[in-house]
Amino acid sequence: MRHVPKLALLLVVSVVLVGGAYQYLHREEAEKVTVFKPSTLTIEKAVVATGSVDASRLVLVTAEVGSRITAIHFKEQQPVNKGQLLASLDDSDLRPQLEQHRANLTLARSSLASAQVNLDRIRRLYEKGFAARQEVENAERQVEVYRTQIEDRKAAIAMVEAKLARTSVYSPVTGIVKRKLADVGGVTADGPALRPGQPPQSVQIAEVAELGSVEFHADVDQSDIAQVRVGLPATVQIDAFPDKTFEALTREIAVASTPDPTGRVRYEVKLAVHAAPGTLKVGMSGSAKFVIAKKTDALALPVSVIVQQGEEEAVYVLEDQRAVLRRIKTGLQGDDVVEVVLGLSPGDLVIDQGRAKLRNGRRVEIMDVKR
Repeated sequence: MRHVPKLALLLVVSVVLVGGAYQYLHREEAEKVTVFKPSTLTIEKAVVATGSVDASRLVLVTAEVGSRITAIHFKEQQPVNKGQLLASLDDSDLRPQLEQHRANLTLARSSLASAQVNLDRIRRLYEKGFAARQEVENAERQVEVYRTQIEDRKAAIAMVEAKLARTSVYSPVTGIVKRKLADVGGVTADGPALRPGQPPQSVQIAEVAELGSVEFHADVDQSDIAQVRVGLPATVQIDAFPDKTFEALTREIAVASTPDPTGRVRYEVKLAVHAAPGTLKVGMSGSAKFVIAKKTDALALPVSVIVQQGEEEAVYVLEDQRAVLRRIKTGLQGDDVVEVVLGLSPGDLVIDQGRAKLRNGRRVEIMDVKR
């Protein structure tokens, strides 16, 4: 019976040895990971769209209808000054009219002078009793006729001169010709009236972008346009000034989409840009960033560390040298970071590199703590 305790002892030792050997053969190797603490940041949700600088005021240069264009003195994208001649219209029928009216005026003035001499002569005869009152009145009426004719000739001359002035088309502003809308030899034919009794529409010669009043035109994708509103703050970056950012404000949003040969549906959004006069030039390309939402002092994580589990989100955090999958709730998302509103504190260590091979409760070995 004394051998029984020895047998039991041997059995216990064997079990311990077997168990130890099993744990040794099946021990879990620690996964090497890096960790970091969540940051406190300012997060912005933004919409970014490309575009270009354009004039905030486009002026249509028009001409009188019914004239033939004899010369065009500009090209598209050409700078022009206020008062610069842009086009000449045919004045061949107006010149003879002007000469005829001037000749008629000269004749009327000569006739008036003769009638006035005759009136003075008849008045002297009337005072001496050698002419009747009727003769005086007839001479006075003749003088008035020629005076009226002179005024009519002057009015006719002024009308023709005004028409002649309109045969030279000048730029009303200093700017750049955006579009050429007429060609030499074309006839500015009568257009339809807007309403009965109104004159026909004028004919367009060119479209000039006025300098000194520029804005940024951004093409916003249809998936983002609902988030953009008039009055929304924005920033504009111009390719010509890579190290500079201009403050801007959303001024106007197009109702209809911009035609695009690629099939993309985009809407033009106009922004007033705060820049020194002359800094931005029409045609400069760049991008606009519309700040949709902004939050300061937000606890934030890189989007890449979040594990998606259906509709829930989680991250691996370090607890007692093990990776623990912890559910979180996110808020505002920026370009590459997201706000964490529940589930984390600033002192938690979040696992970054090495998380692809992790499972909940896996033992880990810290290789680096990122700042």
